[in-house]
Amino acid sequence: MPLVTKETFLGTLACRTYGWHLRHTNDQSPSIADQFRMEEGKEVHRRARAIYPDGIFAGDATKTAGLVADPTTNTIFEAEFQVDGYVTRADILRREDDGWHLIEVKSNVNTDDKLVDDLTYTTMVLRRSGVNLVRCSLMLISKDYRLGMPDDALFVLTDHTDDVKARADEFEKQWESVRDTVNQAEQPEPRLIWACRNCDRFKADCLGAGVNNHIFDLPRISEKKFNDFVAMDAMTIDRIPVDYELTPNQDIVRTAVRSGKPVVQPSLADELAAIRWPAYYLDFETFKTVIPLYPDVAPHEAILTQYSIHICSAPGQVDDHREYLADPSRDCRRELTEQLIADLGNEGSIVTYSPYEKTMINKLADVFPDLAGRLGRCIERLYDLKDVLSKCYYHPCFHGSYSIKKVLPVLAPDMTYEGMEVGDGDTASAIFAKMAMGRNSKAEMKKIRRDLLTYCGQDTLAMVRLHERLVDIACD
Repeated sequence: MPLVTKETFLGTLACRTYGWHLRHTNDQSPSIADQFRMEEGKEVHRRARAIYPDGIFAGDATKTAGLVADPTTNTIFEAEFQVDGYVTRADILRREDDGWHLIEVKSNVNTDDKLVDDLTYTTMVLRRSGVNLVRCSLMLISKDYRLGMPDDALFVLTDHTDDVKARADEFEKQWESVRDTVNQAEQPEPRLIWACRNCDRFKADCLGAGVNNHIFDLPRISEKKFNDFVAMDAMTIDRIPVDYELTPNQDIVRTAVRSGKPVVQPSLADELAAIRWPAYYLDFETFKTVIPLYPDVAPHEAILTQYSIHICSAPGQVDDHREYLADPSRDCRRELTEQLIADLGNEGSIVTYSPYEKTMINKLADVFPDLAGRLGRCIERLYDLKDVLSKCYYHPCFHGSYSIKKVLPVLAPDMTYEGMEVGDGDTASAIFAKMAMGRNSKAEMKKIRRDLLTYCGQDTLAMVRLHERLVDIACD
């Protein structure tokens, strides 16, 4: 019988049905972005192990038992423990006083409950295996690390012993229950809970499958409102009473779903009229890595690498297209920023589809204070098309999302990302990072650069088409 793992145990604590699926359902292959994050995790662990030159790699339970019993062993890597149907691996075990110091290595810069729960699970299994743990710590990434520093400067050790041991006492009370749940032949009956809203299985093969306009499609739904809807047995948006108070954006969604027709606010025309011509439709792409690749860059710091600008003299009238893609072998932010300022001209609205461009321009102003004035004038010209759309228009087929990839099939069905080599931001970020690490041949890089430019250009052209369609709707 397969052993209970950390992922299965913690998943079952959140939802018994989800935990059962983790045990019984084959997962899909990881995406390019997922694969890259896993590769980064391996490199972080390699560097963490380098800090302890006396460490010995175990990798299986038998070797671990021998190393733990050997008094000359001070540090063990990947120490595996199996007990009573459970399994875990300790990233680093250090002999300390009359026991062991458990260290879990993470790629995060900040502690959160999920990381502490990960550490707690390992603690629980080790204690059940008879290991005397005197300390339990997370080894996180230091925000102060910069390229070229030694490996020990990359990490910060944070002690969580008291909290983890208290949590482990509570976790252990669920030992038999979780093990029995995940090993039973039949799927446990699912129950709608707040955690369902972020579950990747909810709409695939659980309570949300085949359900149109579920209450989780309501934008920015709060846990309090969710509990209210459950109490009144309103599982779909059309069953929310008309006198139940919602936010203005949520009320637009309810109205559209109940009527089965799009809702167009009278203010749409005025909002669109605020755009000044020529309009510059702008989209950014960034990448970030756990371990910085350029000087003076922090771990996980987003680095702007690419932009696309479609320039229009009227709705749908494209006059020019400008773009930039950085050389991945060096930090091109200065060059990019100067080119961006030139390409955006001096007048006309800069149309975006999120606040992210504003955030990144502000960061560029911090990095290059001599350019802050010109960047500030660009910020003054920003116009967020997504914000206008969310306030003024909703179609029932949006299903609660204003993501451009959800909106386009409804309003501009001729625009699609299907079949593109790069079709999402996470993939774009990962493949640029791999280029920056020197993992591609010149021929591969040439194709990748072409694919990245095509993807970013598609984003800005999509905004042009979306804006054009909204003008038509406002005029009807």
